[in-house]
Amino acid sequence: MRYKIARIITAAIVAGLPFVVSPLVQAQSSGAIAQGFTGDNDKGTIVAGALVSHKANSQTVELATTETVDQLAGVVDQSPLLSISGNTPEVQVVLGGSTNVLVSDINGPVKSGDRITASPIAGVGMKATSTARIIGVAQGDFDTQKAETQNIADSHGTTHAVHIGHVITQISLANYQAPGSNFLPPFIQDIANNIAGRQVSIVRVLICTLIVIISFLAMAVFIFSSARSAMISIGRNPLASAHIRQSLYQVGGITITAWGGALLACYLILTI
Repeated sequence: MRYKIARIITAAIVAGLPFVVSPLVQAQSSGAIAQGFTGDNDKGTIVAGALVSHKANSQTVELATTETVDQLAGVVDQSPLLSISGNTPEVQVVLGGSTNVLVSDINGPVKSGDRITASPIAGVGMKATSTARIIGVAQGDFDTQKAETQNIADSHGTTHAVHIGHVITQISLANYQAPGSNFLPPFIQDIANNIAGRQVSIVRVLICTLIVIISFLAMAVFIFSSARSAMISIGRNPLASAHIRQSLYQVGGITITAWGGALLACYLILTI
C-alpha cells in the first residue's frame, strides 16, 4: 500500500481538508488527560479527533502530516476528563488516555491493535506499517462502511477513494519500530530514538554503535596493557612505584576523556 502514499499530492489533500473533516466533527467525551495549546489553522481547521504536531520552537500546534510526524503532539479532544490549560482560547491536545481519532485507510484498513501515525492528509491518521512516530494504538476496527469517502487525485491524475472516520485509540506517543524493518536489536533503536527525541535512521544508529564498540574495545586494550606494564615495572623496580602510579592516573584520565569524546560524538550524530 505504500505506493499509494508516495503518489498522493499533499497540497491537494490539504486544500480539500475542510470538506473532508466537516461531516466528521463529533462531540467527544473521554477519559483522556489533555493540555492546552495555541492552534494554527494554516493547514486546515483543527477539529476534534485530528492529529496535531508542534510548530518549531513554540507552544503552537497545527494539523499533522507525514512531513511533521516527528513533531507529533497528540490528538485533539474538545471534552477531555482533565485539562491543563490557561485562560486564553486553546486547543486541547490529549497526552494520555483513550479518545476518538480521525483515521483513514490510505495505508490499509485499521484494525484493533494497529499503531496509528500521521498520514499525507493533514490531521488524519493511518495505520503504521513502517518505522515511524505514532500517537497510540487503535482499540477497535475502523468501520469503512460508516466512514466518509473522499476522492483524492494523485500526481498522475488517478483518483483514489479514501475512507475517513473515527476509531477509539489509546494515546501514547512513541517511536514505533515495525517488525523486520531493522536488523538491529530493538532496544538499541529505542535508546537512539529516546536520546534524539525522534525516529533515528539506521545509518546513524549503526555509526554510533560502531563508535561505542570500537572505542570500548580500544580503551579496554589500552587499560589492560598499561596495567600489565605497570605491574611488571613495579616488580622490577619497586622504588619507581610512585611514578608508575602517577602514570596510571594519567592513563585513567586519558581513558575517561576519550570515552566522553566518543559518547559526545554519538550524541551529535543522533541529534543533528
